[in-house]
Amino acid sequence: MSRALTAALLLAALPAPAAKPPTPPPAAQAAPSTPEASALERLAQAVASDVREVKPEPPVALFLSGGAPELRRAFGTLLASRLASAGLAPVVLEAPSPEAAEARAREQGARTLARITLGVEAGELRAHGDVFGTWVNFWSGRAATRAPSPAAAIARSVEADAAALALAAVEPPRTPAPPEEPRPLRLLGAVLTRLPAPPAALAAGDLDGDGKDEVAVLTERSVLVFAADGRLVAERSLEVLPPSPAPTREPFGSLAILSGPPRIAAFSTRFAHGEVLSLEGGSLRGVSRLEAPILGPEARGAFVPGQTAFAPEVRLGNGEQRLAGVPTRFTTFSAANSRVLLVHPEGSATFFPRPSAAPLQLSGLGAGSALGDLDGDGTPELITTSPELQPSPDVLRVFKTNGGDPTIHEPLWQGPLPSGRALQVVTANLDGDKRREVVVGLTLPDGTGVLFLLRQGAP
Repeated sequence: MSRALTAALLLAALPAPAAKPPTPPPAAQAAPSTPEASALERLAQAVASDVREVKPEPPVALFLSGGAPELRRAFGTLLASRLASAGLAPVVLEAPSPEAAEARAREQGARTLARITLGVEAGELRAHGDVFGTWVNFWSGRAATRAPSPAAAIARSVEADAAALALAAVEPPRTPAPPEEPRPLRLLGAVLTRLPAPPAALAAGDLDGDGKDEVAVLTERSVLVFAADGRLVAERSLEVLPPSPAPTREPFGSLAILSGPPRIAAFSTRFAHGEVLSLEGGSLRGVSRLEAPILGPEARGAFVPGQTAFAPEVRLGNGEQRLAGVPTRFTTFSAANSRVLLVHPEGSATFFPRPSAAPLQLSGLGAGSALGDLDGDGTPELITTSPELQPSPDVLRVFKTNGGDPTIHEPLWQGPLPSGRALQVVTANLDGDKRREVVVGLTLPDGTGVLFLLRQGAP
């Protein structure tokens, strides 16, 4: 990890200087506002408040463990700043263990020690540990005893954000593992952004040519584009399109990123036509209308009128080749590295190892399913949610796709998702490396939505 990259990540975690933002255009005003303080800022403020409450004697030593080194350093900087402003003369310690940190704090003349363990779990940035005095009663002899105060336990958590997740995912320098020992898959999650309406479809692709993907979201009546940090880049209302004669009761549609030049193909079942859009100068411009949904760069389909499903027919390439073996209507289409996945309403799926190969029939998949290369080995993994209608909680699972039915083997990784209906999943390359991240679209009971981001965490 270079010093320049470390500094960049630390700056990403800090809040931007307060400034009066320009008045957004009417379309952007409907987008949710992002919190002013980052997750690290809020957690550091909460932990500093707990430390100050016990009235510690300065200097106060800080020992941080858990999480990635970049996450610890960023949090240590913010926490030390808060304690310094309270006159507690903090110093951040390096020690091999929490037990060794106590002796190290005494050696450096600290009168109080705060030992904090950091981590990202279930979409939360968490800190837990203790605070105690380091003074030892001289008259105790060899059996050193601590003073009865200050003493307190610390347990704080805040909703993680994209900046905290980026820091938690940075790997420390390590000796390269042999090829036969691949790194285990470990995903950490955080809210990428909140949506003003439930998502109807997701897509990801590099729309501005910077080498990193943007995340496009189709809602019932608009298209929104977000950057890798959850910032709203552009929004376009679809209300200019004529209404559909057979709209669906729930938000549903198709969304795909086209190449050469990059464009968005969006089609909501609320309207009779779709639109092809291009991102230009921070806004989405209409290029042409669509008469049928586009499932992917090389795939075309059709809606079942009035139903949240696509008709059992997929046209490949320029529309002349038909994907053989599609048994029935489907709700989800995903393609990666010549593999194709169709998920059907009852939880079954049709998986094509190659478009020309005989398909495999799978079971137990949720509508939120996608193919994507999460470990950078060139072979996409199968990512899927629970097949139940109202799971509590919903669980995301990741399977290998090397031959046969992927779901008969143990998943590479599985973990719970936040509350809400997880109906859309897409993979995206948000940081320009070979491994893709996972973005889940969640529909909330209050009529809004959430984009939940999962990315590989440091071991």
